[in-house]
Amino acid sequence: MELLLERVFARKSSNKQLQMKIIKNGRFIGDPTKLKPDSGQPFGKVDANALGFAWRPGWRREPILIENCVIDANGVAEGLKLSYCHDVTVKKCTIIGGYEDCVDIVRGRRILFEDCRFVAKNTKHHFTIKCSVNGVAIINCTFVNDFNKIWDGAFVDMGNWGTYNKEDIPKTNNIKIINCSFENVSWWKRILTRRLYAENAIVKNTTGFNLKIPKIFIKLFWWYKRKPIKMINK
Repeated sequence: MELLLERVFARKSSNKQLQMKIIKNGRFIGDPTKLKPDSGQPFGKVDANALGFAWRPGWRREPILIENCVIDANGVAEGLKLSYCHDVTVKKCTIIGGYEDCVDIVRGRRILFEDCRFVAKNTKHHFTIKCSVNGVAIINCTFVNDFNKIWDGAFVDMGNWGTYNKEDIPKTNNIKIINCSFENVSWWKRILTRRLYAENAIVKNTTGFNLKIPKIFIKLFWWYKRKPIKMINK
């Protein structure tokens, strides 16, 4: 896995001496009945995932390999959640989305998807990549089914608002989409990427429209989201 990550991201990983977390030939199904609805989510929905990993400063860092698995949101927010993860490889997996995403990536570096299928199921985006993520490669993969709403969706949504954007952080960048295809997708919904607070994706041998949201709209939206909440005394 390390050699593949080095080839894709053109740099050496510092994790060669660390223990690797390996998940192979598994089936992971989200279970909305075990969690209470989140107050910030639509009524009756839970903000959860079928399979998730996280890292925080001070924790031991482990490279992750996920191979030949089925990851099904089954009604929760997303199939796979990666929060501040580094050196992750996902190969030959089928990831079925929830009401938010197939894959949700918040922060993190050097993440590779290869020979995977991302299946929307009334899903907002196939991918959400945000909050200063650096280095995601999606190679030889298939995007299956339309995303949910043409006015608020994309196959790969880059640099959308997240909690960490309350402070100034670097843009999401170094996103690569190479040799990917579509299955059961309407021609008028082929918004391959939607760029918000992110650099343009590097796209090779993959069709689809790259939607670039003007910077002025991003600045206004960020200003609105950062506004302090006024408390009203009764």
